[in-house]
Amino acid sequence: MSKVNDIKNRKRQQKTISPTQALAQSFEENNITSNEEKKKTTNEENKPKRRRVSFDLRADLHKELKMQATIQEKKIYMLIEEALEKYLEEVKK
Repeated sequence: MSKVNDIKNRKRQQKTISPTQALAQSFEENNITSNEEKKKTTNEENKPKRRRVSFDLRADLHKELKMQATIQEKKIYMLIEEALEKYLEEVKK
């Protein structure tokens, strides 16, 4: 099993770069400072604070939730947030 892991690790470490990627990297290196500054300000302003929560969920609901997350190409927490937001809006009415 260790040989397989060694091979996988070597493959992960190998990088093949196309000419387009090489040009893009050199262009990105020139603009790193301005882009990093922009990203920091926008990410910090737009990113909501999150809390880690733990709760029990029925196995059938969890299975369906995972399937829907895969189908919709979203993370499970995103589906839960959407459902909670919708529920809370209805309750307020």
